[in-house]
Amino acid sequence: MRKLIRELRRREVFRTTGLYVGGVWIVLQVADVILPAYDAPGWVFRVLIAVAILGLPVAVALAWMLDLSPQGLRAETPDSTADPIPFGRRADFVVIAVLLVALGSSLYFNLERHDAVVPGPTDPVSILIADFDNETGDGVFDSVLEQGLMIGIEESPFVAVFDRGSAQRVLSEIGEGPDLDRRAAALVSAREGIGFVLSGRLAQPAPEEYRVSVELVNPLDGETVASFEEQANGKPEVLRAIADLSKDLRRELGDVDAESLSDGVETFTTISIAAMHDYATAQQLARDGKDDEAIALYQSAVYKDPSFGRAWSGLGVSADKMGYSDVAEAAWQKAMQLLGGMTERERYRTEGVYYLVVAPNSQKAIDTYRRLVSKYPADDSGHNNLALAYFIDLQFDKAFEAGRKVIDIYPGKALYWANYALYAMYANDLDTAREAADKTLELNPNYHKAYLPHAAGALVAGDIGGAREAYLRMAETGERGASLANAGLADLALWSGDWSSPEALLLSGIAADQDNGNVRAIATKKMLLAYAAALAGLPSDDVVARIDEGLGLSSRMAERLEAALLLIRVGELERARGIANHFTGQLDSLQRAYGRMIEAILLAEAGEPIAAIDRMHEALNLSDVWLIRYHLGRLYLAFGHHAEALSEFNACSDRLGEAYSLFLNDVPTFRYTAELPRLSRDAEAGLSAAIESSPSPVRELVRE
Repeated sequence: MRKLIRELRRREVFRTTGLYVGGVWIVLQVADVILPAYDAPGWVFRVLIAVAILGLPVAVALAWMLDLSPQGLRAETPDSTADPIPFGRRADFVVIAVLLVALGSSLYFNLERHDAVVPGPTDPVSILIADFDNETGDGVFDSVLEQGLMIGIEESPFVAVFDRGSAQRVLSEIGEGPDLDRRAAALVSAREGIGFVLSGRLAQPAPEEYRVSVELVNPLDGETVASFEEQANGKPEVLRAIADLSKDLRRELGDVDAESLSDGVETFTTISIAAMHDYATAQQLARDGKDDEAIALYQSAVYKDPSFGRAWSGLGVSADKMGYSDVAEAAWQKAMQLLGGMTERERYRTEGVYYLVVAPNSQKAIDTYRRLVSKYPADDSGHNNLALAYFIDLQFDKAFEAGRKVIDIYPGKALYWANYALYAMYANDLDTAREAADKTLELNPNYHKAYLPHAAGALVAGDIGGAREAYLRMAETGERGASLANAGLADLALWSGDWSSPEALLLSGIAADQDNGNVRAIATKKMLLAYAAALAGLPSDDVVARIDEGLGLSSRMAERLEAALLLIRVGELERARGIANHFTGQLDSLQRAYGRMIEAILLAEAGEPIAAIDRMHEALNLSDVWLIRYHLGRLYLAFGHHAEALSEFNACSDRLGEAYSLFLNDVPTFRYTAELPRLSRDAEAGLSAAIESSPSPVRELVRE
């Protein structure tokens, strides 16, 4: 080994390798900066790297075989007495100098590049993609190009693409047709405050030749800001052309790093046009609430391309909405396995929805959405869902704060104002909630959930007429508003002590929901019917039958929890225990807390007061929510701990905004507060009686 090293040193192999590596590194650093400036294709730089790698063994071999002597290059011999190379020690200094230059250039160019990225656009750029003009007559391209372009340009962190389904709903509200052409997109953009309209055209000048062109348009004056065009040789290359156009548009919008962010788009362009067409059509159907039809097309898309992760996640969402739990679970498992085939932005979104809805884990959802908005600060759905994740995690203050950030970035979107109003309501800031609700209605008079804060504020103030008026105005906004208002009016009647009239009201609401295919709303109303039957003292079999009807339509947390409380009320304790066991086996802390709460109530029913109170405190430690404090107060009151009971009831009175929709689904539940005033009075009376019966010195101290 020593002889080999000595021979390598004598034949100048180490010096030659150092000079080669240093020189090549300098060339590559310079090329990495200069080539993009001249719009050189990406393959040029890749060829340079390949040549450099292949050249290294050639340089080493030449150093071994040839010798640089005063007479020039000559064949190397193992003769150790051969003439030394003419430069002697100076060659070492040359090698060191080259390596230092290579290191310096690397640091310089990387720091320069880093500095160049930082000053990029910080304000979000909003874009609405209009329907492409498909001049080919081939329906397989319909909706495909718009979807591909959206995925491509959203790789820029400051770009947000306005949802096309929402745009079509806006068109419907302003009396326009469903087609989202350039003119219609400009109308929507002007109303919603969208920065640019992106229109496109697909032509086929020859049988195997396609031309894709796009224009970036200012919606206010109709002026074209920029236009680009790409050619595609054959149908499979059209998506590749869309990917290239995406990069052009991102550079035009100010994305200085458009090239390096394109890996996800490159992955996307490997999907077949046919699979992409089925996926895009399914997306449109799902946005229109036609999930049953969408499922068939999602399944077709994944059959044509089993590695199409977005189609699997879309299938999971639609199957869940339709109640096909097994299909939804299998689809989501597949989608999570295929995250690597998505863009980075889409991976975060998919994971976020999974932890938010599919496998509820609010902490994981918060972590995912925080990373999403950190890397893509213009992602409005990311900010919105981060606020929602905080809300589900019962961090109402943080949800309120995150919701405020969304409307600061996108002040013209009614959805975000409505969510902000609801977060304020749950945080018991009812004045802010009403102000935000008014702003929502200013932007969209038909946004039905904007009436919830008004109803909540009226109920907290004891204004039954004001709450009823809010629900009646909500009912005028459309089908969904009428359905929610129906549940709200029934809840209002139950809160006010009217246990008979809700039945006719709810049955009419259920009939309308059946006509509209609103299964979840029907489940909600079935549970309301069961609640009314229990309060009216109907036979337990009638109550249980209604509970079973509700659970047969939906097994969400809201229906399960209300079912457990009603089952305890009518004496079906073992069935309630089964629901408690289900909750305690979940990852989500709120569900586990409700499981402990049900167990505590069952312990109280079994005559174990201390164990019941201890179990209720376990629940409270998992999640400090209104319903658990309310039932803790009831336990204290039932077992004669009046001061503790009064403390819990006072806390409940301070958090009535939260009690307005206990199950976090924006469905009114104010009926659960109906007994709170009486319970508080009972606790006060019990405490006064305890004081009066205490020794005289204690009574005097209290009076002082």
